[in-house]
Amino acid sequence: MDSLFASLSPEELYEHLQSMDDVEKSVRVVGNSLLLPPLSNVYKLLHTSREAVWDGMRAEMPFLPVAKTISKAWGSPGARLGRSASIRMMRAAQGRGMVGVLSEFLDLDYLWVPGNEWAGLFASDFFSQDISKKFWIGFVKEAMHLNAIELHPDLGRLRQWEVYAHSSTVNRFGCPAMRKALFERLAVLSSDKQAELDSMLDRAHVADTFAVLIRLLAWCVADLTIEFWEQIERDGMAHDIPLQELMPVFDEVDQEWSVPMQSALDRLAKMAGWQQKQKSTRFLGLLWERDGMADADSHTRSLRDWVQLKNGRPEFKSLLRLSRMVAAEKLRSADADKGGMEQFAWYQAVILRVAETLTLVRLDLSKKGYTTAELYELMSIYQQEFRTARDLLGKPIQLAETAV
Repeated sequence: MDSLFASLSPEELYEHLQSMDDVEKSVRVVGNSLLLPPLSNVYKLLHTSREAVWDGMRAEMPFLPVAKTISKAWGSPGARLGRSASIRMMRAAQGRGMVGVLSEFLDLDYLWVPGNEWAGLFASDFFSQDISKKFWIGFVKEAMHLNAIELHPDLGRLRQWEVYAHSSTVNRFGCPAMRKALFERLAVLSSDKQAELDSMLDRAHVADTFAVLIRLLAWCVADLTIEFWEQIERDGMAHDIPLQELMPVFDEVDQEWSVPMQSALDRLAKMAGWQQKQKSTRFLGLLWERDGMADADSHTRSLRDWVQLKNGRPEFKSLLRLSRMVAAEKLRSADADKGGMEQFAWYQAVILRVAETLTLVRLDLSKKGYTTAELYELMSIYQQEFRTARDLLGKPIQLAETAV
């Protein structure tokens, strides 16, 4: 079916799918979202929305339907777009290499919306390396089978959780810190009602979901290191783990967690020549003043608010404006074109958003009662998964030699 879908024009593909719709078929909509949350939840976590992401895609592909049109499909999985909008969507899917993967789901007797969303994302140009793409599409298929087949609602809630606990997919991608506690809790439950209301099971599910997202972050960064491998080697970073400093760490002496946003701002300041003679927020505030939007004191206060989680979350455009100032300072003596500087700035703004999100996630999980040990193991996943990703991508990280 892959070759058929690839060979048809968008118009022919639309007509072919319409003819398939003429055949009556009952499709079960799967309500589970274990391991993989809906993409909209992740966008919200990152302080953006499907509409904003879609508008960004339309900037690259103006022929796509406007967000208002496509929102009909988002709101109701069974809703159908009109002929014109559908054909434009199919043209984009073919151009991004998504059709082959999504066509595999057409013969299924169930619909798991998160799986379709994530598979489409991973099948696009989200990753630069085919190995990364195949790895995560493979995971989506495993998660789809888990949610739709292995955790079928006919099993009952307690049996579903038992199946979940023994799943090889959960064991590979979930949070190791929750495995023992999950089995111990299931051993004392005896009814579906107890399983439905048990907070410990929900705690395991939440931790496992964040574990998947942290593993995905590790793969995104590893994938980028391969894409820019020559530069990585030139900078002597071939065996570094980028962004490791952003992961929350608990200080046993001070009895407090590190703040990823502070680490990210320190990192950004160093790129622009910070000599640590003043706080990084002040240094960056002075640098940011050059954009003419506000004075250094105002920018410094904003940066402190970002670190202290005050006055709401920063908008991405603010993160990008700051990153552009840093890019201009870092690359002013380099032979960098305008496009290269903007790409560099965009990556730095994304890193700031990830750091801010990690700060919020750690704080929220602490408030929910996760122990320091559980959170430490959750955050440690990044380093472990990054090493795994680099091994699979053919660029393993050498272990530091131990002094004798």
